[in-house]
Amino acid sequence: MAETHAPRARPATSLAARFGILSTYFYALLVSPLLLSHFVFNILLCVPPWTRPTREWSFSQAARTRLVRLLLLCWSLTGSGDRLTLQPGREGNRFEVMRPRPRKQYKGVLVDAAVQPTDLGATWTPARPPPATLVGPDVVVALHLHGGGYAIGSGRDKDTGYLAKTFLRHLGCTHVCTPQYRLSSGGRANRFPAALQDALTAYLCLVRDKGIPARQIILSGDSAGANVVLGLLRYMHEHGEGAGDGSEVLGAAAVPPPGAVALWSPWVDVGGALRLDMRASPNYATDYLHREFGRWGAATVSGYGAVDAGGPWLAPLLHPFKLAADVPMFVHAGEREVLYDDIKLFSERYGDIGWNVHLVVSKGCSHDIILLGPKIGFARAAEAAARDARAFLSAATDLQLRVS
Repeated sequence: MAETHAPRARPATSLAARFGILSTYFYALLVSPLLLSHFVFNILLCVPPWTRPTREWSFSQAARTRLVRLLLLCWSLTGSGDRLTLQPGREGNRFEVMRPRPRKQYKGVLVDAAVQPTDLGATWTPARPPPATLVGPDVVVALHLHGGGYAIGSGRDKDTGYLAKTFLRHLGCTHVCTPQYRLSSGGRANRFPAALQDALTAYLCLVRDKGIPARQIILSGDSAGANVVLGLLRYMHEHGEGAGDGSEVLGAAAVPPPGAVALWSPWVDVGGALRLDMRASPNYATDYLHREFGRWGAATVSGYGAVDAGGPWLAPLLHPFKLAADVPMFVHAGEREVLYDDIKLFSERYGDIGWNVHLVVSKGCSHDIILLGPKIGFARAAEAAARDARAFLSAATDLQLRVS
């Protein structure tokens, strides 16, 4: 009897899922004319300087910002995130598949029956690092976690290619590694702590498999990726910190701290997207972030309430912590972005408890220009911010950052 009922259950579930997808796309199709007409109206308002979101912006900057906001809204309405693959694709040999560590190395919050560590794809720029025996003190790797509200992004060239090249030319790294961590839009099995598990997998791969000393790694992230970075730092804080010299014993609980941290437009309070109305921000008109995009990312990464979006792991603004090691932290924000006040407060709070925090604010800029700089007309400001990061980290650390 059980065998008779089982086959009937599968089509019913599949049909319900298909109906949900079809209804979502039907709703998106229904509201598309309204969204497009509203978009055209906003573009027309960008023609005269006095009706742009801010007079500082050119027509191109204002129009591109509005276009990105429309795209984020569409992705939010359809629930469409990037489809990740472990195939090399256009990145070829620069793409690598990192295997998860033994399960016992994922501790505390990373132990979740519904979310298990898995294989992870990562892109290297300009190439993979040299063999461990040839890694000298002049090798500096930026391990960067991309933004996208936890719901979109891939870490590949089409996503973080500009960022990676900017880090090489203006930050002074020799290599950039951009993992494609699991996206919360991919299903409930990809909620927190999936991205954090992937971040630990990538970090330990660099330190233990690639032989890159932790002190020669810049742990970096933009927007939601910066939230993942802060989660990884908290994990180090709670589960011990190694010496950071790359000599840690395989299987040891300690995770060595990085040489430096760089946070670009960090999302420091994920739960705020659910508790508060983003439209109340005085910078809402001058940013491309849409309220629905923030809510979508926050809801999916928290598993629709399965995880506390306002807890320590997703809202570091509300739960400050300090590593035992002195790790310099560079923080960047756009003056006109929605998250500006949170980022400023975060920098103050973490500076007050002992972090060496250096906040740089790009005048007149919106959210996450290090990722979208040329796409929204802020490439020069993004590159200047990367140079500011190099100047700070060169003075605060022993990193051998190159000068272009």
